[in-house]
Amino acid sequence: MKNVFLIGDSIRYGASANPDYQTEGSTGYGVFVADMLKGVANIFAPDDNCRFAQYTLRYLYDWAKTVEAEKIDVVHWNNGLWDVLRINGDEPLTPLDVYKTMLSRVCDSIKKLFPNAKIVFALSTSVVENWAREDFCRYNSDIEKYNAAAVEVLCQKGVIINDLYSVSRGLDESYHADWVHFNEEGSKILAHAVAEKILSL
Repeated sequence: MKNVFLIGDSIRYGASANPDYQTEGSTGYGVFVADMLKGVANIFAPDDNCRFAQYTLRYLYDWAKTVEAEKIDVVHWNNGLWDVLRINGDEPLTPLDVYKTMLSRVCDSIKKLFPNAKIVFALSTSVVENWAREDFCRYNSDIEKYNAAAVEVLCQKGVIINDLYSVSRGLDESYHADWVHFNEEGSKILAHAVAEKILSL
């Protein structure tokens, strides 16, 4: 069986599991990927919301210690939604050039820590902009820009792209638990796309 390590923000982890949010009904796709691949792949993941790219870079070494890293076959990873976050009308939390640098460094660290793994990067999912607060918001235009930057940086490093953004754009508001997170039905659709990508490798 394949050994898979999932790294990701609350779209993977689930907002309901995160004490900072407690968004009712948002489980995240990670638990559903584990169910879908039962008997085919062992799914491992940090018990943590992996947040923005610099946070992932900081804690990646700690998370790698929780598994036999050399036996991991696939690392499926995402960062971005925290990086594009605008607080009180400010610019995105992580400037675009810094985001590109952080993704490159995270990628290099994954290669070092998980030497036998294929790396998949999942593009950030879309948001329901009209549900957001003015002082705590994300824009799909920013997400698209940061996703394009991720593709530019990571494809040069041989990383496989999983376009969860396109999957999420096909889901209307009824699949959302809030403006960012998905409900169980929406998370299962994302999980199916993640499981399919893992199985294709």
